[in-house]
Amino acid sequence: MTMDYEYCPNCFAKIHGETVCPYCGCDEFERHNLLSLPVNALLRGRYMTGVILGSGGFGITYKAMDRKRRKLCAVKEYVPLGYSVRSNDGITLTSTNREKEEIYEYGKNKFMAEANLLRNLDHIPSVVNIFDSFQENGTAYFVMEYIDGITLGRLRAQSENGRLPFETAYGIIHQIAFCLHEVHTKANIFHRDISPENIMISKDDHVKLIDFGTAKYIHGQKSQNLSVILKPGYAPPEQYSSAGKQGEYTDVYALAATFYFVLTGKKVPAAPDRLGGNAVIEPLENILGTEYEELSVVLERALAIKVNERTQTMKDFIADIERCREHLIKPPPIDSEDPVVLSEKPGNTLEQKIRPYLDGLAGSMRGYRYFVPVNTMISIGRLPSNSIVIPSRVVGRKHLEIFYDTYNQMFYMMDNHSVNGTYVDGKRCMPSAIIPVQPGSVVSVANACVFQLGVIYE
Repeated sequence: MTMDYEYCPNCFAKIHGETVCPYCGCDEFERHNLLSLPVNALLRGRYMTGVILGSGGFGITYKAMDRKRRKLCAVKEYVPLGYSVRSNDGITLTSTNREKEEIYEYGKNKFMAEANLLRNLDHIPSVVNIFDSFQENGTAYFVMEYIDGITLGRLRAQSENGRLPFETAYGIIHQIAFCLHEVHTKANIFHRDISPENIMISKDDHVKLIDFGTAKYIHGQKSQNLSVILKPGYAPPEQYSSAGKQGEYTDVYALAATFYFVLTGKKVPAAPDRLGGNAVIEPLENILGTEYEELSVVLERALAIKVNERTQTMKDFIADIERCREHLIKPPPIDSEDPVVLSEKPGNTLEQKIRPYLDGLAGSMRGYRYFVPVNTMISIGRLPSNSIVIPSRVVGRKHLEIFYDTYNQMFYMMDNHSVNGTYVDGKRCMPSAIIPVQPGSVVSVANACVFQLGVIYE
């Protein structure tokens, strides 16, 4: 159904029939996509549709308002192109004809099954959260979080020379790789449509992978006549055939192609052109400099045409790019001040030099020691204002705070609600909880850096 009164399809303010919203200036009231729902359509009695956020071969995604929770969300509707038609009421969706009905229903069921499965992945930070799924109007829907931000593709386009700095690109790709590793191993789902347009960066710098596996919903024994939906430059050869065997390595190829594109501004040639010998991938070192030779080898292996020559798992890809990063990123300057204090431990009458420190074991701080001022709270994060700067998007702006108490001779630490977490000896810290940490403990900041805490007494 549609509402009797109109709301702005962007900000959802009540506008009383105006053609331009007086609050946000939106004028997208008329649909140009004949298969889309009208503005202000109400789904399940609570989700009101707004502007179209995106569309593809199998679905349309709308900005929406959850009127029950009074919160923005996004609603994806199952709309297989060429297999569905909108009824005269503008709401109901049906298959185009009886011959296509079986494929239409098969795809709808797969759409629902996948949505329900993804709802169980809300513990993976970089997976877009799904709140609801249902069937209505002859089709299926799922409701997910609304991400106020831009795609990785747009972020690249806005960068100088159309290239992202290595550290920025690495931070995003590294986080998505960890996300995919979790999805592959825990849910046995392959995305199959990784590209810069399906990676979102929110305004608060959270990275999210969207549009899971839409091409997969319909591919199967009952859909041999369907054309293959893919993105040239990101899809490996096995995706060009309905009979092609796909797996983790399929997503590895697409993510490596995405990494290459945002670093260089150049797309990897389409797989058929590479197979025919009509195109080759230009080495990174030719574009970015000789220091990128090792990364070039890593990406070439991940982009191998033959599956058996390609990097097989996302875990292996992560290890490869982490090794390259150690050579490409110069750690920030380390504060080497030597604080001298009087020990406050009862019964100790001798003056001592107490030098608490963090030793970098892995990541950008590897091999470096940072001396922590005693009885002083310091912060660790990616913003330059932090005491210890870790320039990676997987690290929070002000990820955590740490303090060394000379009285108890103990470190105290607090995670500031970071997306990717802080871990002490392998156990994730509860956000905003001040926890004591013994010297000798190992602290992991997201998946970007590992420290060992220690104290020198002189």
